[in-house]
Amino acid sequence: MQRFSGAARRRFITFAASAFGAVALGATSLAVMPGAARAADDWPQDPITIVVPFKAGGSADRMARTLAEPMGAELGVPVVVENRPGGAGGLGATYVSRQDPDGNTLLLMQATPYLANAILVGGAPVKWEDFAFLNAQWNDYAIVAVHKDSPYQTFADLVEAMKEPGKVSSGIIYANGGHLQTLVAMEALGIPDANVRFVTYDGGAPLRTALAGNQVDFEVLAANGADAVMDSLRVLAVVNDTNPDNMDAPLLNDALTALGAEPTAIIGGNITGLLVPAAFETDYPERYSKLVAAYKTVVESAEYKDIAAQSGLGSDWVGPEASQKLIDDAYQALSKLSDVVN
Repeated sequence: MQRFSGAARRRFITFAASAFGAVALGATSLAVMPGAARAADDWPQDPITIVVPFKAGGSADRMARTLAEPMGAELGVPVVVENRPGGAGGLGATYVSRQDPDGNTLLLMQATPYLANAILVGGAPVKWEDFAFLNAQWNDYAIVAVHKDSPYQTFADLVEAMKEPGKVSSGIIYANGGHLQTLVAMEALGIPDANVRFVTYDGGAPLRTALAGNQVDFEVLAANGADAVMDSLRVLAVVNDTNPDNMDAPLLNDALTALGAEPTAIIGGNITGLLVPAAFETDYPERYSKLVAAYKTVVESAEYKDIAAQSGLGSDWVGPEASQKLIDDAYQALSKLSDVVN
């Protein structure tokens, strides 16, 4: 992987050596007790943890690992990635919400749909308002896809097969955007939910692997996230209001309309980036500003954009305010649809 250089890299090495040296010498921890104040120019002193609430290998995990080193270089301390899978993202999100909101524990996941649905459907003991979104780094639309060797050549072919109970299987992460999009499309088509055999996976990597291995008949999954397996797939519909990559497939609502069904809400793919406990901004405003500035510097750098592109990830800087509005709007739409799986 390409590495950062210059003064930022030297600061990173110096602070990393100091941190690990202190551990080796048995030094007293520098961790701040909950509620203790620390000047912004003294923070951070301890390593920062980015929690990914999924197994290693998925797009959220890859994004966290591409951010860790350059963020550490900007902030002057090591940044480590910790995977805490379970509950379709709910367990890791809950863990972060219960840490001291001092900026030392961050969350990286798909704010929508995964965090939203962990709350709305999965029963995670957190609230949407418990988190603040720093940046919509990657807004990835969805596709309806089958394996390239599938007998279903068109969306209409797949729909016809779905009318026969038990004939068709679909890979899902329970209550994620792809699952909900499938259910609302089936409702628009008048196809009972029970007609499709849903196979549940815990994370994007095994989900994509299942479709690329022809283990399930179809999936609604994030388009850019599927880049690595796209050669194994055939796209039947684009789940978006536009076709940004000019895929040889109709828009989902156009395909539904052609079959005599009403258009559905477009839930979209994944909106991914760093989140923090909402209390971090109010309790430690100077630290919050410092973290946002470091994140912005990294994402806007040419070096990071190159790394992100090589890893098949987005590298947009949208900023906290616009990003929060983007996911708040999506959350409201998902709130209206969550009763479909409850």
